[in-house]
Amino acid sequence: MLLNRDALISALVLTLYYVGVAVAHHEQRDFVTMGVRKSRRGSPRSTAPQRFGGMAIDGIGFHYTLRYQPGFHLHKLAQQVAEETTMAPPEVPTEMPAMPTEPAPPAPSTMPPDEPEPTIPMRPTTEPLPDPPETPPPTDMMPTPVPSDMMPTMPMPMPMPTKRPSMRPMVPPTPSTTRSSIMQPQTFPGKLAHKLKQLIFGSPVEANLILKQPSAPKAKGKGFLSLFEVIKFPNTKCSVSMGDIRTMEGVCYHEFECKSLGGIPTESCADGVGACCIFVNGCGDVTSQQTVYFESPNYPQAVREMMICVLIVNVRKGVQQLRLDFQMFELSRPTNGDCIDDQFIVSGHNTNFNIPVLCGINTGQHIYVHVGDSNEGKVYLSVFVKVSSGGRSFNIKISQVDDDLAPDNCLQYYSAGEGVIKSFNYDADGSIVDNREATYLNNLNYAICLARTRNVCSIAYNTEQLGGDQPDFQIINKDEAENDLVSDGQAGAGIFNCPDDFIAINSVRLCGERFNDGIENEDFNAHATVRDIAAGPIVLPFRSDGEYVGRGFRLVYRQELCV
Repeated sequence: MLLNRDALISALVLTLYYVGVAVAHHEQRDFVTMGVRKSRRGSPRSTAPQRFGGMAIDGIGFHYTLRYQPGFHLHKLAQQVAEETTMAPPEVPTEMPAMPTEPAPPAPSTMPPDEPEPTIPMRPTTEPLPDPPETPPPTDMMPTPVPSDMMPTMPMPMPMPTKRPSMRPMVPPTPSTTRSSIMQPQTFPGKLAHKLKQLIFGSPVEANLILKQPSAPKAKGKGFLSLFEVIKFPNTKCSVSMGDIRTMEGVCYHEFECKSLGGIPTESCADGVGACCIFVNGCGDVTSQQTVYFESPNYPQAVREMMICVLIVNVRKGVQQLRLDFQMFELSRPTNGDCIDDQFIVSGHNTNFNIPVLCGINTGQHIYVHVGDSNEGKVYLSVFVKVSSGGRSFNIKISQVDDDLAPDNCLQYYSAGEGVIKSFNYDADGSIVDNREATYLNNLNYAICLARTRNVCSIAYNTEQLGGDQPDFQIINKDEAENDLVSDGQAGAGIFNCPDDFIAINSVRLCGERFNDGIENEDFNAHATVRDIAAGPIVLPFRSDGEYVGRGFRLVYRQELCV
């Protein structure tokens, strides 16, 4: 029996709600819904006083507040709220005629806007109502108003309390006064009133869904369809010109995504949809981007204090190598071939691959870091500055390479058909570092590799004669008595002349102060072209011991087509 009563209550309230909210604006119905809110069984109801002329009904899981008022519409209520919040004019009571049996049409817009609130007594639902004298019985469809002087003034004996209020509709008396604020003004848009009605009371469809499924789970969805789901484009490499100084590379992202990843959006890409995103990192950063720039503090200003600067590179999935391009690399010069004051150290790479500790001036150089067999998946780039005297600065471009790989165990790799190969710290002049003697480093053992282009049968090497105080080519070897194995100003070739420090071309060791293997020119006092005609990979090994160092080498190479 309780379930049937709850079902009838819900059906009645839903019908009244639909009549009051959905149809009142169009069909001028007089029974409107003033509020709907959720309630719990057994929970105490709010003690806030109920508005005059209304009634409260508890349904299944909801609490409803209804009010009967002829000619009342929600857009009038919106106007009333707007006027009450903006101005509070004095109220002037105005006599109103008695309400007829049919709903009265809306009052004309010329009614004074400052009329007092009508005094409409409300009959409590828990108190018995005395029989109205000399009034016909009310019908089920339209309640008949009761004069205000017939309402009880003394409390009547209370009946047996129940948890639910009476479903018997209240009998409102005939109002004697009204407010002009409930009138629809001529300037209030109807569409806005309709939107306000839906905002305050909700729509009938929503009420129907709530009543049918009060505990239905919310649909799982993304909530917001971002731009990246609508417009998709590959995150390919891009480049942007930074004036006449250099060109920086980045990755094509949407501008918002670029900023969220910590990048700097620059020129447009992907047909104007994306932006070329440049990633610049410094000391203490961690990155996993495909292309980043590792800069010294306050770059391009020189660092003139001791520091430890480390960048952690998380190797992306499928990446076999990192390429480090020294856009700007000036650290303190080595002392007798050893990096003492400043050091650049790479760690976390393959255990069977040796990367030397670097220092000095190496702007324009590059190295490959092989990480395919590394278990950690992280590469650490560390710069140690042990003295505060002098200046140093660096900007290293880091690229994670998954194609166009260098051959295994090659520290440097040149894919162009021609170019320049030089030893580390070969340049004599720098922009920041004090001009001390340029020398190669001790204990080096690495391979320089070249990509053989199509239809190439030989590679020609020549040394550039730049002049200056130091020789253009100088690789030193001494015997146990510290005597030079190759006389000053002469070229050395072979294992007897070049046992410790050498560069090998065409499997021939070369050293001394002249670049000449004696094949095309037998005068070892002059530089000459050295031509590599061997088949297979093009590899130039370089090795040095820990005792003596010289200027190093700077070779111009050119691949020659087969004749």
